[in-house]
Amino acid sequence: MRIHRYRFWTIATLFAFLMLACRPSFLAEQPPTPTATPTKTPTSPPTATLVAAEMTATGQAIPTDTPPPEPTDTAAPEPTATETPLPAPTPTEAPLPTDTPTPAPPTNTPEPAPPTATPEPTATPTPEVAYRIVHYKVLGEGENNGGIFNKGGQHLIFLTVLDANGNGVDGAVVKDANGSSLEVVTGDKGPGKAEISMEWEPYKLFVAADPAGPTTSEVSNQMNNAFPHIPDVVGKLGPADNPASVCPTIDFQCEPPFYSVHFSYEITFQKVGP
Repeated sequence: MRIHRYRFWTIATLFAFLMLACRPSFLAEQPPTPTATPTKTPTSPPTATLVAAEMTATGQAIPTDTPPPEPTDTAAPEPTATETPLPAPTPTEAPLPTDTPTPAPPTNTPEPAPPTATPEPTATPTPEVAYRIVHYKVLGEGENNGGIFNKGGQHLIFLTVLDANGNGVDGAVVKDANGSSLEVVTGDKGPGKAEISMEWEPYKLFVAADPAGPTTSEVSNQMNNAFPHIPDVVGKLGPADNPASVCPTIDFQCEPPFYSVHFSYEITFQKVGP
């Protein structure tokens, strides 16, 4: 409505202006129009401008409504990718050690079982042999033909071989387990008897055969005047006050070979079973 009103007034003003201009006196009265010096045309602001043609009757310009410039779509600046720094790691405090509770002593602790009794070792069975040694003796002072320190002392092995009933076995063959050539046959010194003279060589005797053929036998300790089996002679070959004694104790004058004394042995083999 306002625009129509302005138009109306503009047209009316122009019409009045034309009426006045058509008068001769008006043309005669107009002063010469000076030539305008061109000047820099100022840029009109985007606000409402005055139109020179729209004049009011009083000669004042009526501002006209100039529509504001339509806003142009200004592209919003795209956000630039900004790397967001990772937050610094927050130091984590290590948990303080807690006191570990001491475990309570066990209740109803079973008593340790009593130690198992170690079984007594059983005796090693004697190997089964046909002949066993049933008599073994060292003939010492006062038993060896009256003495051991003089020339009357003997150095003999008195050998006997018996059957299961205690009778002498003639023809039994006795040998030396030390490997010498000794071989003695019983019966020449009585039923089942023989004598062996001990010189320097020691003997370990066993029955190798009887009238029934080869047989098996236990083996004696070593028998000899110079190199006897020491436990057999300790305390039997003279007292400790005699410097010529041999082995009065195990720690006194008891290191072979022995030269100052003669002694003899008795040994008997008996058959086991029929």
